[in-house]
Amino acid sequence: MSLTNAFALLYGPTKEWGNIGRQKQSIGHIYLTYLIFFAAIPPAAAFVGSTYVGWQIGSGETHTLTSQSALYLSVIAYIAILVAVFVLSLFIQWMAKTYGAKPGLAECVNLTAYSFTPLFLAGFLGAFPILWLDMLVTLFAIGMSVNLLFKGVPQLMGINEEKAFLFSSSILTVAMVSLVGMLAITVIFWGSGFSPVFHTG
Repeated sequence: MSLTNAFALLYGPTKEWGNIGRQKQSIGHIYLTYLIFFAAIPPAAAFVGSTYVGWQIGSGETHTLTSQSALYLSVIAYIAILVAVFVLSLFIQWMAKTYGAKPGLAECVNLTAYSFTPLFLAGFLGAFPILWLDMLVTLFAIGMSVNLLFKGVPQLMGINEEKAFLFSSSILTVAMVSLVGMLAITVIFWGSGFSPVFHTG
């Protein structure tokens, strides 16, 4: 049911969050029937875009990565997404008691994974490295993910709207800090002799 849940969230989030809450999906279930597929979309698309399409800065040359470099980075990105969902879920469970909620880790993983659905789908644009278009769609996807999060917290965490708003804001703060941390790790990674090999043409 996980894939069905994911698409249903896009056009009926309030009702579908209720369905997800009643299904009580385990961590293994959500990973095996949803995350392993959807988390692969951005890395796979980025692999295609960076090796076969390439990108330009202004009117300059087209830059591409070698297949080996692109594959290496894509695999790392894929693993990072899977780990990030779990780690953020741990933070959500840890913060929940502050807002009077006592969710299991499975509920937190469900909330995190399904809230990322628009961002996973936006990852398809990685196959077409057009900066302005990718940025525009990504911003729209972020807005949709935030909306899903704010609608999902009260239903999956079992708290009122006021507490849910504050809780959702806290989750967003942690997510933003995590993103900055991942970017910092990426910079360190690239500067430590593991930078990819480029082609220009």
